[in-house]
Amino acid sequence: MIREKAIRLAIQVTFIVFISVFSGCSDFEYSPNQIFSKNSYRDLNAINLNKLGDGQQDDTVRFIITGDTQRSHNETVNFYKKVNTMTGIDFVIVAGDITEFGNLKEMQWVAENLTKLNRPFLAVIGNHDLTSRGRDAFQHMYGKLNYSFVYGGVKFICHDTNSREYNFNGQVPNIPWLKKELEPQPHVESYVAISHVPPTSPDFDQNLEYDYASTFSNAGGFLTSFHAHNHVFEEFTVGNFETPFVVTSAIGKNEFLLVEIVNNKLSFEQISF
Repeated sequence: MIREKAIRLAIQVTFIVFISVFSGCSDFEYSPNQIFSKNSYRDLNAINLNKLGDGQQDDTVRFIITGDTQRSHNETVNFYKKVNTMTGIDFVIVAGDITEFGNLKEMQWVAENLTKLNRPFLAVIGNHDLTSRGRDAFQHMYGKLNYSFVYGGVKFICHDTNSREYNFNGQVPNIPWLKKELEPQPHVESYVAISHVPPTSPDFDQNLEYDYASTFSNAGGFLTSFHAHNHVFEEFTVGNFETPFVVTSAIGKNEFLLVEIVNNKLSFEQISF
């Protein structure tokens, strides 16, 4: 364990030196403990949700989901350029691991590229985003770790499933919060969950796997739970539950999912760029 921590620290120091040199004479004073600067973005999720609106007149919901932008600067540029050529997209969601080491500078780099999207974008917390001061930086730049919104009659429940980063304390994911979010409410016909770590991962609290899957399975109108983290596309179910879990590939693999919801039926396709 000590050796692993030493290796991780060495990698982090190397990364800090690299980005300090790469930054050159920019007016951004880098510190690995910094969570915001005068130039950093703030409350991006709230800003983009305000742009998105509620989509009450939209009978077809089309969105893009991807994840794991860390160490993928060029691919992130190619990603937003590809998305900007597509029509009929309502919004984009990045399902975690925006950064490799949870530092502000890396988070800022990714945000600068995502703001070039011609559609609203949202972010979900990943396990790498929680390292160092990443939790605070994410909350400053994007907002809450658990949040939800309604668009086109679909409720999207974005939440933290990075159990290992909390030492498997039995509280992440927050099952009571999820159950509350899944309760019937006016103008909501179906539900979609979005998080980073899928329930079959060793980084997910296995003591919560059954409750997590059953919570979704028992919710009326629940469609799919989307994840990232594994860097490869997967589709599976958990135990005897029929609820589908879908994992998107990483941006570094030049791939994302295009999801469409029409009349409470969900479909998706893998898009390469």
